[in-house]
Amino acid sequence: MNLDENQKFEALKMQFENQAELLYRMTLIDLRIFSGFITLQLALGAWLATKGQALLEFPTQIGLLAIDLSLAVVAAAMLYNSLQRRKEVAATIGNCARALGYKKPGEYLDNEPLDADFVFRPWAGWYYLGIVTSIVGVISILFSYDSFVEENRVVR
Repeated sequence: MNLDENQKFEALKMQFENQAELLYRMTLIDLRIFSGFITLQLALGAWLATKGQALLEFPTQIGLLAIDLSLAVVAAAMLYNSLQRRKEVAATIGNCARALGYKKPGEYLDNEPLDADFVFRPWAGWYYLGIVTSIVGVISILFSYDSFVEENRVVR
C-alpha cells in the first residue's frame, strides 16, 4: 500500500493520539489495582486489629495469610506487566514524536526541539513498596495478637 504524505501524517497523528490515550488509561488502571489492593488490606487489618483475630485459630491465620499473599502476588504481577507495556507505549510515542519532527531542533522552534528530552519515570516501585508494607502490617497483626492477649490477660 502506498500512502501519500497527508495519509502518512494522519496515520502518524492517529497512532500518537492512541498511544497517549492508552498511557493515560493504563495509569488509571494501575491506580485502581493499587487502590483496590490497599483498600482490602486496610479492611482486613482493621478487622483483625479490632476483633477478628481473637476468633482465629492458627490454621485459619495461615489460610488468611495465603489468600492475602496471593492477592499481593496478583496485584504485583498486574502492575509489573503494566510497567512493561508502559515502556513499549512510551517508546512508540517517542518514535511518533521523532517522525513528526518534534525532536528535531529548528523544525518548530529556532534551534530547539519542540519536545523536551524524555526521561522514563516509572512509579511501579512505589506501588511494590506499598504492597510489601501492607503485607508486613497484616502479618504482624495476624500473628502478634496471641502474645498481646497473654501479656494483658484479656479473656477470649
